[in-house]
Amino acid sequence: MSVQVSRPSARSGKAGSPQKSGSLPAGLTAEAMIDLYESMVLLRKFESVAQMACRKGETPGFFHLYIGQEATAVGICAHLRKSDWVTSTHRGHGHALAKGMAPDILMAELYGRADGCCGGRGGTMHLYDRSIGLFGTNGIVAAGISHAVGAGISARTRGKDDIGVAFFGDGATNHGGFHESLNFAGVMRAPALLVCENNLYATATPLKSATLNPEIASKAAAYGIPGVAVDGNDVIAVYQAAGEAITRARAGQGPTLFEAKTYRTVGHHEGDHVTGTYRTQAEVDEWAARDPIKTYRQRLINEFAVASAEELDAIDARIDGVVQHALEFARNSPEPDPATVGQHIYAEPINPAEALVQAAPSGTVTQSWLDAVRDGIAEEMRRNPHVLYFGEGTGERGGTFAHTKGLWTEFGPNRMIDTPISEQGFTGAAIGASATGARAIADLMFADFMFEAAGQIVLQGSKLRYMSNGQMNAPFIVRVGAGTVRSAGPHHSGTYHPVWGHIPGLIVCMPATPADAKGLMKTALRAGDPVIMMEPKALFASKGEVPVGDHLVPFGLARIARPGRDITIVAAGQIVHRALEAAEKLADRGIEAEVIDLRTIMPLDVKTVAASVARTHRLLIADEGYGPFGVGAEIAQAINELAFDDLDAPVGRVHTEAMSHPLAPSLERAMIVDADRIIAAVDGVMSGRPPVSRHWHALGGQAAEAPAPSPAPKAEAPKKTEPERAAAAPSPSISGEGEPITMPFGDLTISEGTIVRWLKAPGETVKAGDIVAEIETDKAVVEIEAPIAGMLGPIEQDVGAVVPMGGRIGAVLGAK
Repeated sequence: MSVQVSRPSARSGKAGSPQKSGSLPAGLTAEAMIDLYESMVLLRKFESVAQMACRKGETPGFFHLYIGQEATAVGICAHLRKSDWVTSTHRGHGHALAKGMAPDILMAELYGRADGCCGGRGGTMHLYDRSIGLFGTNGIVAAGISHAVGAGISARTRGKDDIGVAFFGDGATNHGGFHESLNFAGVMRAPALLVCENNLYATATPLKSATLNPEIASKAAAYGIPGVAVDGNDVIAVYQAAGEAITRARAGQGPTLFEAKTYRTVGHHEGDHVTGTYRTQAEVDEWAARDPIKTYRQRLINEFAVASAEELDAIDARIDGVVQHALEFARNSPEPDPATVGQHIYAEPINPAEALVQAAPSGTVTQSWLDAVRDGIAEEMRRNPHVLYFGEGTGERGGTFAHTKGLWTEFGPNRMIDTPISEQGFTGAAIGASATGARAIADLMFADFMFEAAGQIVLQGSKLRYMSNGQMNAPFIVRVGAGTVRSAGPHHSGTYHPVWGHIPGLIVCMPATPADAKGLMKTALRAGDPVIMMEPKALFASKGEVPVGDHLVPFGLARIARPGRDITIVAAGQIVHRALEAAEKLADRGIEAEVIDLRTIMPLDVKTVAASVARTHRLLIADEGYGPFGVGAEIAQAINELAFDDLDAPVGRVHTEAMSHPLAPSLERAMIVDADRIIAAVDGVMSGRPPVSRHWHALGGQAAEAPAPSPAPKAEAPKKTEPERAAAAPSPSISGEGEPITMPFGDLTISEGTIVRWLKAPGETVKAGDIVAEIETDKAVVEIEAPIAGMLGPIEQDVGAVVPMGGRIGAVLGAK
């Protein structure tokens, strides 16, 4: 247990009362001015002692010291409450102290000790303290800006006038995270202060070499928000300008870009040369003459006459004692117990209690996938007024797939938030909001687009609980459409779930039914961890039975989709349906396959798979992800470890071929997993010769020595769906049969529509392009045009008929 040492008051132990002052700066009393001095001295002396400890080798890692920039942190944080949130940088010791962190627990963290603010897990660049509103220092440039924006939005959502404050360096202003966050903060009028500490160098790169506009405050104009530049070494100027910006933010008038022009008189990190490489001694000396503490001390004594030199000396001496106490505290703090290394990766327990209650449903209702998930989100938004939804076009429009249709009408634009195309920015804001009292869904549309926000997902959200030693967590949800669907091409067809399943701290879901999609989404909105919700686009038009009532599905519990005795087939997402198709065909040949639907990739329910293998003695994994280092390999090895003696044949696996997704349907069919490939793989496993994964032999090296890949089985031509048959059918000539009027293609995830009305009657003359009918899909009402001029022929599909994509509904008769 750490011993908390409160920061000393400058007013205790003074030699006497302050001298009578003349005119004081606006907004500051003599007492407040001395407090600012005391805080800056604490920051400087703490860093000087930490510097020496680093040079002696007492501390692990490396340090980025704040010496020279104290006026900025102190001038701003003097206005903040504990309930305001601060995000910081790799140079963040000063921000932690200025926000109120006790010096002893900070020093212990720098030493990597158990009594540190994060129990030694975070160290110098990862300092968290929920009790004082320190969201964290950060080792990734520009990463914390969006967190502060999200924290401000969270406060507003919860009816508070607290704000988010982001500190970052001049180097961050050339990073996408800066620009996305400023734009998002502006359009959201987020209650935030975005503070650039411009010390002229990003590591060793001069600002003037990195941008043609080194006036950082002026960049605010591009985003329609105020930009303020101040002398960052003048604590009074910083205090006054920050006060105005913070007042604006609390009053709902939006964010401010705040540039504090300052300088570090130390190297980029401890051990970096101060001069001689990218800086001259003359430059350092010039800035040292403007030292923020020395110049402010002289002003307190001479200009404002609020304290004598002796009184300030007494403060200095007292701070020396505080810092020495912190140093001894850190040295005496124990090392973290190695037995705790595995704690705080995930919430404990990982599932909310209500998800583990498997009560019989009171009934079911047939619903489409999109309707089921949409209902689940709506139920949770009604239950928790602090749930937010971020996404591009997900507001009034209702989403690219109509997957948020109706939510904007019920919950309004302050909760159903239409975002700019800025996946990194609004995903970071979702993390910030979710870590500070709200809960946000970041809708990234396609699984492929997750890589635009990968830094926020992997380096920030997934690590937050662990780095903060369990103080913080970010239960945000990333929602994406995943997988192949009708030749969507290389940038809209991926799943990549093994990538995300590899990351500690993330939950990864891939449901296969509307009921599970709804149940997992509701569980995610009550759980304590970040969740990747991957919804197969090919299943968006599917329908199924969904339990009535408060239906939740637990993470890490697979479903036996079809019982069997001869072989276990494991799959997730849309491949579950391909496996079920294969199982039906295999059953005609006397092979009874048990199909297991994983439902979640992480946690992975290998126990259910092992139990099934104990009954069937054979295993095939069919997965939409790529084979190399994928789900198939993970499950296969897990069964080798857990159920090897139960296997009567080597484990088989079949995957999407490891290549980009081609557009041409014939090429796409050749690389994806379908029922025929699963059947061929089952035959191989049953004969003791499972298919050889091609990816080991596709590249050079040992490929010449490897066995040739098994030839693809001769199979019947793929059966066409109704829309494909309609598209492939030749168009009749313009004769008595007429030019067909069809349900148009165009949306990747819509497979059918319902005729709402006919606007023209049979026998009526029409022009090419005239609207003759309206068809409603899950997404919108589609107007059907006459393909040519002529006379409307007989109506072939009446109002209320459900028509497949490409299906014929009538014809226009014309001359031969």
